[in-house]
Amino acid sequence: MLQPLRARTIVFICLGASYSLYGQTPDTRLDDAVKEIAQLKRMMADQDRRLAGLENTVRLQQRAILAVSRPSAVPAISSRTLEGWAAVKVGMSRAQVVEILGEPKSTDVVIDRQTLYYKDGTAPIGQVVITDDRVSEVASPRFQIYVPSQK
Repeated sequence: MLQPLRARTIVFICLGASYSLYGQTPDTRLDDAVKEIAQLKRMMADQDRRLAGLENTVRLQQRAILAVSRPSAVPAISSRTLEGWAAVKVGMSRAQVVEILGEPKSTDVVIDRQTLYYKDGTAPIGQVVITDDRVSEVASPRFQIYVPSQK
């Protein structure tokens, strides 16, 4: 009875030895790849956070530079004057329009197109159409101003 047990043990040892002799070790490449992907995802999330912080810093610095470079002695031009409407040009940003004419009474937004409505009480003064944050049309029936889009 000892003989069959010894024979089984020898066969088991030989099979185990042959398994490692032929290089058939468990493949860990998949586990390594999963670990590397997880590490890359963490690095990417960290880079996204850093990039968002840098972009925010740049925006704040740009605002500070614009605030310093604006002359403070410039008189405010109103949306109720011809000079105000004549100062608005195609290509200006929304912020520049609001600086010249003031805040609109109402705004209509459709995707990337905004229409700023200026009114005197309930009577319309005019409107400014902004596409992609740039003025594309200016119209003021009260002052006979219409600047069409230059497309």
